[in-house]
Amino acid sequence: MEKIIEQLKDDKNYYGELGKKYLSNSDIYDLINNPNDFQKPKEQSVAFEYGQAFHEMLMFGTKPQFISCSSRRTNIYKEALAEKNLDMMLLESEAEQLINEVNKAKDNEFVAEVLNNPDVQFEVPNVDVLTDNNIEWKCKADIVTNDWLYDIKTTSNLKGFRHSFFTYNYDSQAFIYSKMFQKPMRFIVIEKKTGCIGLFDVSDNSYTKGQEKVEQAEDNYKKYFLDKTDKLKDFMKYEEI
Repeated sequence: MEKIIEQLKDDKNYYGELGKKYLSNSDIYDLINNPNDFQKPKEQSVAFEYGQAFHEMLMFGTKPQFISCSSRRTNIYKEALAEKNLDMMLLESEAEQLINEVNKAKDNEFVAEVLNNPDVQFEVPNVDVLTDNNIEWKCKADIVTNDWLYDIKTTSNLKGFRHSFFTYNYDSQAFIYSKMFQKPMRFIVIEKKTGCIGLFDVSDNSYTKGQEKVEQAEDNYKKYFLDKTDKLKDFMKYEEI
């Protein structure tokens, strides 16, 4: 297991064929809502590109790549992507906004204390089983200290993060990560444009909801992909309302 975890430190392995042997929190939505889309390639979004660049700069000081143009519709943007063989890059204005937000975050006393903790580790992978189903999951924690796990999020609306927490399955993420590392989890959330920062602890109720999502995802994974007792064409999402 230690050898696998070491290999998963490399993103090429984590997101590649090796990593696909394990379930992850990013699989939760498809397994619960539409198993037909499970592990199918997803179109990369600007929000994902922005969030990834924010993580890299905040934790490792990596400067964001960007294209000096006003829009993704311009030929300059399309030609630059083709030249670099990339699917997406930030615009110059987005990169400037990102750099400003990272600087504001690093100036925050609490965030600086977390980042400069002598015991801090960044982007730490792990693999484990979470339930009696013995299905293996993977994760990669943004920040690990002796006492806490921290995940970095960016949002367009800090006030609305509570709603996003459940919509984007951060509750199941919290359950998975805390279970694997045996530590409580916190979310450090930075609001785009303003740079305002929120710190969110995870309640017992949210961990429980996250566990329920994991169990539901595992049930569908077993039915449609492992045991194949059910056919994907017959999938229906059922809820009592």
